[in-house]
Amino acid sequence: SSIFSAAAAAAAAMTDKKIGISNEELAQIITSDVRDNQFMVRADLTRSVYDESATFTDEIDTYQLDPWIRGTKRLFVADKSMVELVPDTLKVTDQEATFLFSEILTFNIPFLLPRCNLSGRVIMTRDPRTGLITSYREKWDQDVSTVLLNLKYGAK
Repeated sequence: SSIFSAAAAAAAAMTDKKIGISNEELAQIITSDVRDNQFMVRADLTRSVYDESATFTDEIDTYQLDPWIRGTKRLFVADKSMVELVPDTLKVTDQEATFLFSEILTFNIPFLLPRCNLSGRVIMTRDPRTGLITSYREKWDQDVSTVLLNLKYGAK
C-alpha cells in the first residue's frame, strides 16, 4: 500500500504543476520567490514550477527537493539572513532561468550564530516538455574555503 500512496502523492503533486508556464510568468514567480519569499534561505518556494524530481546543487552537495527544503529551513536563521536578487540580472528562456544574487547567511548554530556574505549565480534548467524547473544550481563567486574562513560570529 505504501507504493500506491507514494504513486498517488506523486500524481497529485503533478496535477498542481504549472505545465507550459510562460517565460514571463516564471520570471515573475522567481522574482517573488527570491525577493518576497527569500526562498534561498527560507525554502519557501513556489513548488508548482518545480518538477518533483528537481535537484538542488550548491558548491557543497546536491539534494532532492524535499531534503533541500527541510535542510534549508534547518540550516539558516531566516530572520537574520537575507537574499537580494541583483537588479536586471534575471533572464528566463525556454531552456533555463539565470540570475545573480547576493546574500547574508546566518547559520542556525546556537550561541555561535556564524554568518557570512555570499554572492554568485543561479542556473535553473527547465524541462523542454513541461517548462518546469528540473535543476537548480548555485555557483558561488567565492570558493568554499574562503567562505568558511570569513565567517563572523554573533548574529546582528
